Amino acid sequence: MKIPSSRRTFLKQASGGLIIAACLPEVSRATAARGFDPNAYIHIAPDNTVALWMVRSEMGQGVRTTLAVLLAEELEVDPAKVRLEQAMPGPRFDHIRLRTSGSGSSSETFLVLRKAGAAAREMLIAAAAGKWGVEASSCRAESGSVIHTASGRRFTYGELAEAAAAQEIPKN
Repeated sequence: MKIPSSRRTFLKQASGGLIIAACLPEVSRATAARGFDPNAYIHIAPDNTVALWMVRSEMGQGVRTTLAVLLAEELEVDPAKVRLEQAMPGPRFDHIRLRTSGSGSSSETFLVLRKAGAAAREMLIAAAAGKWGVEASSCRAESGSVIHTASGRRFTYGELAEAAAAQEIPKN
């Protein structure tokens, strides 16, 4: 490979790679978008990946740990399985203030995220119950799966992602 003789030549030759590198994250996000998005905070992919969109920035308060553990608890998943994505302004977050101020990031997001996780869990349970033809009350969430207590049958969240996306979002 010939080394460019000037910065201008280098930039002309390298610009194609820079454009590809800048676009790849968008392409991968678009591909990963299939799955279950019960709200702006959570995405569960068919490969069983749980993503939490962080609407607050880490400023030394431990918000990335606190909120990830909170979501994991509500969804009944291992906290290590929750992948964090930083929220950026755009249509997904139109109704959410993306900000970090004072020491309120965890306390201000706690209840909203807890409800979001609980709603997603209930939708996953309802999807599993529908597939099995049983009452949702006979199922429970555990370790990233829904289990039918009486029979021991199990679906992972990833296996339920598509069916859960068709469920009605709980009002409370």
